[in-house]
Amino acid sequence: MKTAAGAGIGAIVTGCAKDVQKPAGRLLLCQLGRTDIQLTPVGFGAQHTRDSDLIRYAIDQGINYIETAWAYGFGKPGNSSEAVGKAIAGIRDKVYLFVAYVGKARPTSKAWVANQFEQTLRDLGTDYIDVFLWHQPETIEEITKEHIDIMQKWKSEGKIRFCGVTSHENQEVFLKHLVDSSLYDVAVVAFNYNSSQELAQSMKESSQKGVGIIAMKTQSPNYNLPQHTLGDAPDHRKALSWVLSKNYLAGAIPGMTTKEQVDMNIEVMKNL
Repeated sequence: MKTAAGAGIGAIVTGCAKDVQKPAGRLLLCQLGRTDIQLTPVGFGAQHTRDSDLIRYAIDQGINYIETAWAYGFGKPGNSSEAVGKAIAGIRDKVYLFVAYVGKARPTSKAWVANQFEQTLRDLGTDYIDVFLWHQPETIEEITKEHIDIMQKWKSEGKIRFCGVTSHENQEVFLKHLVDSSLYDVAVVAFNYNSSQELAQSMKESSQKGVGIIAMKTQSPNYNLPQHTLGDAPDHRKALSWVLSKNYLAGAIPGMTTKEQVDMNIEVMKNL
Protein backbone atom coordinates (compact mmCIF):
# COMPACT_ATOMS: atom_id res chain seq x y z
CA MET A 1 0.00 0.00 0.00
CA LYS A 2 1.57 3.28 -1.07
CA THR A 3 -0.91 5.68 0.50
CA ALA A 4 -2.55 5.80 3.90
CA ALA A 5 -5.76 3.83 4.37
CA GLY A 6 -8.91 5.93 4.37
CA ALA A 7 -12.25 4.27 5.14
CA GLY A 8 -12.93 3.55 8.77
CA ILE A 9 -9.86 5.42 9.99
CA GLY A 10 -9.77 8.08 12.66
CA ALA A 11 -6.96 10.22 14.07
CA ILE A 12 -3.32 9.70 13.12
CA VAL A 13 -0.81 9.92 15.95
CA THR A 14 2.80 9.07 16.63
CA GLY A 15 2.67 5.97 18.80
CA CYS A 16 -0.49 4.35 20.13
CA ALA A 17 -1.53 6.86 22.77
CA LYS A 18 -4.85 6.19 24.49
CA ASP A 19 -5.75 9.83 25.00
CA VAL A 20 -6.26 10.73 21.33
CA GLN A 21 -9.78 11.66 20.32
CA LYS A 22 -11.18 9.66 17.38
CA PRO A 23 -14.65 9.32 15.89
CA ALA A 24 -16.72 6.57 17.46
CA GLY A 25 -16.39 3.25 15.68
CA ARG A 26 -13.27 4.25 13.79
CA LEU A 27 -9.72 3.01 14.19
CA LEU A 28 -6.71 4.92 15.39
CA LEU A 29 -3.75 5.18 13.02
CA CYS A 30 -0.18 5.33 14.31
CA GLN A 31 2.68 7.00 12.47
CA LEU A 32 5.56 4.65 11.64
CA GLY A 33 8.46 6.88 12.59
CA ARG A 34 9.73 9.16 9.83
CA THR A 35 8.10 7.10 7.06
CA ASP A 36 4.86 8.11 5.36
CA ILE A 37 3.16 4.94 6.61
CA GLN A 38 0.26 5.04 9.06
CA LEU A 39 -0.62 1.77 10.76
CA THR A 40 -3.46 0.36 12.77
CA PRO A 41 -2.11 -0.37 16.26
CA VAL A 42 -2.35 -4.12 15.61
CA GLY A 43 -0.98 -5.86 12.53
CA PHE A 44 -1.12 -9.50 11.54
CA GLY A 45 1.89 -11.64 12.43
CA ALA A 46 1.65 -14.42 9.83
CA GLN A 47 4.38 -16.81 10.97
CA HIS A 48 2.16 -19.56 12.35
CA THR A 49 -0.83 -19.58 10.03
CA ARG A 50 -1.34 -20.67 6.44
CA ASP A 51 -5.03 -19.76 6.54
CA SER A 52 -5.51 -17.10 3.87
CA ASP A 53 -9.19 -16.74 4.79
CA LEU A 54 -8.22 -15.85 8.36
CA ILE A 55 -5.75 -13.23 7.15
CA ARG A 56 -8.39 -11.79 4.81
CA TYR A 57 -10.88 -11.71 7.67
CA ALA A 58 -8.43 -9.67 9.77
CA ILE A 59 -7.98 -7.21 6.90
CA ASP A 60 -11.76 -6.91 6.48
CA GLN A 61 -11.99 -6.04 10.18
CA GLY A 62 -9.58 -3.14 9.70
CA ILE A 63 -6.03 -4.44 10.18
CA ASN A 64 -3.86 -2.75 7.55
CA TYR A 65 -0.47 -4.46 7.71
CA ILE A 66 0.93 -7.98 7.64
CA GLU A 67 4.33 -9.28 8.69
CA THR A 68 5.77 -12.36 7.02
CA ALA A 69 9.22 -13.74 6.19
CA TRP A 70 10.98 -15.98 3.73
CA ALA A 71 11.97 -18.17 6.69
CA TYR A 72 8.29 -18.83 7.46
CA GLY A 73 8.40 -21.86 5.21
CA PHE A 74 11.80 -21.33 3.53
CA GLY A 75 10.21 -20.97 0.12
CA LYS A 76 8.57 -24.38 0.15
CA PRO A 77 5.05 -24.90 -1.22
CA GLY A 78 2.46 -23.67 1.24
CA ASN A 79 4.78 -21.12 2.86
CA SER A 80 3.55 -18.05 4.72
CA SER A 81 4.03 -15.65 1.80
CA GLU A 82 1.81 -17.82 -0.40
CA ALA A 83 -0.97 -17.66 2.20
CA VAL A 84 -0.59 -13.89 2.52
CA GLY A 85 -0.58 -13.54 -1.27
CA LYS A 86 -3.90 -15.38 -1.52
CA ALA A 87 -5.35 -13.24 1.26
CA ILE A 88 -4.44 -9.92 -0.37
CA ALA A 89 -5.33 -10.86 -3.94
CA GLY A 90 -7.29 -7.94 -5.38
CA ILE A 91 -6.73 -5.72 -2.31
CA ARG A 92 -2.97 -5.13 -2.36
CA ASP A 93 -3.56 -1.38 -2.09
CA LYS A 94 -5.32 -1.85 1.26
CA VAL A 95 -2.39 -3.36 3.17
CA TYR A 96 1.23 -2.69 3.98
CA LEU A 97 3.59 -5.64 3.69
CA PHE A 98 6.50 -6.10 6.11
CA VAL A 99 8.72 -8.93 4.85
CA ALA A 100 11.87 -10.26 6.54
CA TYR A 101 14.84 -11.85 4.78
CA VAL A 102 17.73 -13.94 6.10
CA GLY A 103 21.16 -12.42 5.58
CA LYS A 104 23.46 -15.32 6.44
CA ALA A 105 23.58 -17.01 3.02
CA ARG A 106 26.22 -16.01 0.48
CA PRO A 107 25.58 -15.14 -3.21
CA THR A 108 26.43 -18.68 -4.34
CA SER A 109 23.65 -20.16 -2.17
CA LYS A 110 20.07 -20.86 -3.22
CA ALA A 111 19.15 -19.02 -0.01
CA TRP A 112 20.96 -15.83 -1.08
CA VAL A 113 18.75 -12.84 -0.34
CA ALA A 114 18.12 -12.06 -4.03
CA ASN A 115 16.56 -15.49 -4.47
CA GLN A 116 14.52 -15.07 -1.31
CA PHE A 117 13.31 -11.66 -2.45
CA GLU A 118 12.21 -12.67 -5.93
CA GLN A 119 10.36 -15.70 -4.61
CA THR A 120 8.46 -13.75 -1.98
CA LEU A 121 7.40 -11.21 -4.59
CA ARG A 122 6.00 -14.03 -6.70
CA ASP A 123 4.33 -15.74 -3.75
CA LEU A 124 2.82 -12.49 -2.50
CA GLY A 125 1.63 -11.50 -5.96
CA THR A 126 3.18 -8.05 -5.77
CA ASP A 127 5.98 -6.08 -7.38
CA TYR A 128 7.05 -4.18 -4.26
CA ILE A 129 7.44 -4.53 -0.50
CA ASP A 130 6.52 -1.68 1.83
CA VAL A 131 9.07 -2.54 4.54
CA PHE A 132 12.05 -4.77 3.81
CA LEU A 133 13.53 -6.28 7.00
CA TRP A 134 16.74 -8.13 7.76
CA HIS A 135 15.58 -11.13 9.76
CA GLN A 136 17.25 -11.45 13.16
CA PRO A 137 20.90 -10.94 12.22
CA GLU A 138 23.17 -12.15 15.00
CA THR A 139 25.52 -9.20 14.59
CA ILE A 140 25.51 -5.90 12.73
CA GLU A 141 28.44 -7.18 10.67
CA GLU A 142 26.32 -10.04 9.32
CA ILE A 143 24.74 -7.53 6.95
CA THR A 144 27.65 -6.89 4.60
CA LYS A 145 28.24 -4.32 1.87
CA GLU A 146 26.90 -6.85 -0.64
CA HIS A 147 23.64 -7.04 1.29
CA ILE A 148 23.37 -3.28 1.61
CA ASP A 149 24.15 -2.66 -2.05
CA ILE A 150 21.42 -4.99 -3.27
CA MET A 151 18.94 -3.59 -0.74
CA GLN A 152 19.64 -0.06 -1.94
CA LYS A 153 19.36 -1.18 -5.57
CA TRP A 154 15.89 -2.56 -4.95
CA LYS A 155 14.93 0.62 -3.14
CA SER A 156 16.09 2.78 -6.05
CA GLU A 157 14.05 0.58 -8.39
CA GLY A 158 10.90 1.02 -6.29
CA LYS A 159 10.78 -2.64 -5.26
CA ILE A 160 11.05 -1.70 -1.59
CA ARG A 161 9.94 1.51 0.08
CA PHE A 162 11.56 1.41 3.52
CA CYS A 163 14.13 -0.78 5.26
CA GLY A 164 14.60 -2.12 8.75
CA VAL A 165 15.79 -4.91 11.03
CA THR A 166 14.10 -7.46 13.29
CA SER A 167 15.81 -8.54 16.50
CA HIS A 168 15.25 -10.85 19.46
CA GLU A 169 18.60 -10.36 21.22
CA ASN A 170 21.08 -7.50 21.63
CA GLN A 171 18.22 -5.26 20.73
CA GLU A 172 19.67 -2.12 22.23
CA VAL A 173 22.76 -2.55 20.01
CA PHE A 174 20.66 -2.85 16.88
CA LEU A 175 18.45 0.08 17.83
CA LYS A 176 21.51 2.30 18.29
CA HIS A 177 22.80 1.16 14.90
CA LEU A 178 19.50 2.06 13.25
CA VAL A 179 19.55 5.50 14.84
CA ASP A 180 23.12 6.11 13.67
CA SER A 181 22.59 4.72 10.17
CA SER A 182 20.92 6.48 7.26
CA LEU A 183 19.86 3.13 5.77
CA TYR A 184 17.03 2.11 8.08
CA ASP A 185 13.70 3.52 9.21
CA VAL A 186 12.04 0.61 11.02
CA ALA A 187 12.82 -1.77 13.89
CA VAL A 188 10.76 -4.84 14.79
CA VAL A 189 11.59 -5.63 18.40
CA ALA A 190 10.65 -8.48 20.74
CA PHE A 191 8.90 -6.58 23.53
CA ASN A 192 6.41 -7.42 26.26
CA TYR A 193 5.76 -6.86 29.96
CA ASN A 194 8.80 -8.96 30.86
CA SER A 195 11.17 -6.78 28.83
CA SER A 196 13.82 -4.73 30.59
CA GLN A 197 13.58 -1.05 31.37
CA GLU A 198 16.82 -0.62 29.43
CA LEU A 199 15.17 -1.95 26.28
CA ALA A 200 12.11 0.22 26.80
CA GLN A 201 14.32 3.30 27.19
CA SER A 202 16.28 2.40 24.06
CA MET A 203 13.05 1.99 22.10
CA LYS A 204 11.78 5.32 23.36
CA GLU A 205 15.00 7.12 22.40
CA SER A 206 15.06 5.47 18.97
CA SER A 207 11.46 6.47 18.36
CA GLN A 208 12.28 10.06 19.27
CA LYS A 209 15.02 9.97 16.60
CA GLY A 210 12.51 8.91 13.93
CA VAL A 211 12.82 5.12 13.91
CA GLY A 212 9.44 3.42 13.59
CA ILE A 213 9.13 0.72 16.28
CA ILE A 214 6.95 -2.38 15.93
CA ALA A 215 6.62 -4.87 18.80
CA MET A 216 6.56 -8.64 18.38
CA LYS A 217 6.36 -11.47 20.95
CA THR A 218 3.82 -9.27 22.73
CA GLN A 219 2.02 -12.19 24.36
CA SER A 220 5.04 -14.46 24.77
CA PRO A 221 6.83 -13.10 27.86
CA ASN A 222 9.16 -16.10 28.09
CA TYR A 223 10.08 -16.34 24.40
CA ASN A 224 13.82 -16.15 25.18
CA LEU A 225 13.88 -19.06 27.63
CA PRO A 226 15.07 -22.50 26.44
CA GLN A 227 11.77 -24.11 27.41
CA HIS A 228 8.81 -21.94 26.52
CA THR A 229 5.48 -21.96 24.76
CA LEU A 230 4.57 -19.23 22.30
CA GLY A 231 1.70 -17.14 23.61
CA ASP A 232 2.30 -18.16 27.22
CA ALA A 233 1.03 -14.93 28.73
CA PRO A 234 -1.77 -15.84 31.18
CA ASP A 235 -3.93 -12.94 29.95
CA HIS A 236 -3.42 -12.11 26.26
CA ARG A 237 -5.74 -9.13 26.36
CA LYS A 238 -3.85 -7.45 29.19
CA ALA A 239 -0.48 -8.32 27.69
CA LEU A 240 -1.32 -6.69 24.36
CA SER A 241 -2.96 -3.69 26.02
CA TRP A 242 0.19 -3.13 28.07
CA VAL A 243 2.36 -3.09 24.95
CA LEU A 244 0.04 -0.79 22.99
CA SER A 245 -0.05 1.69 25.88
CA LYS A 246 3.55 2.68 25.07
CA ASN A 247 3.45 5.81 22.96
CA TYR A 248 6.88 5.15 21.46
CA LEU A 249 5.47 2.17 19.56
CA ALA A 250 3.82 2.45 16.16
CA GLY A 251 2.17 -0.95 16.51
CA ALA A 252 2.38 -4.63 17.34
CA ILE A 253 2.25 -7.85 15.31
CA PRO A 254 0.88 -10.62 17.50
CA GLY A 255 0.78 -13.99 15.79
CA MET A 256 -2.78 -15.13 15.09
CA THR A 257 -4.05 -18.57 14.14
CA THR A 258 -7.75 -18.43 15.05
CA LYS A 259 -10.70 -16.11 14.48
CA GLU A 260 -11.05 -15.77 18.26
CA GLN A 261 -7.50 -14.41 18.50
CA VAL A 262 -8.14 -11.96 15.68
CA ASP A 263 -11.34 -10.74 17.30
CA MET A 264 -9.70 -10.31 20.70
CA ASN A 265 -6.72 -8.39 19.33
CA ILE A 266 -8.98 -6.14 17.28
CA GLU A 267 -11.13 -5.48 20.34
CA VAL A 268 -8.03 -4.42 22.26
CA MET A 269 -7.09 -2.12 19.38
CA LYS A 270 -10.52 -0.57 19.17
CA ASN A 271 -10.51 0.18 22.89
CA LEU A 272 -7.33 2.27 22.79
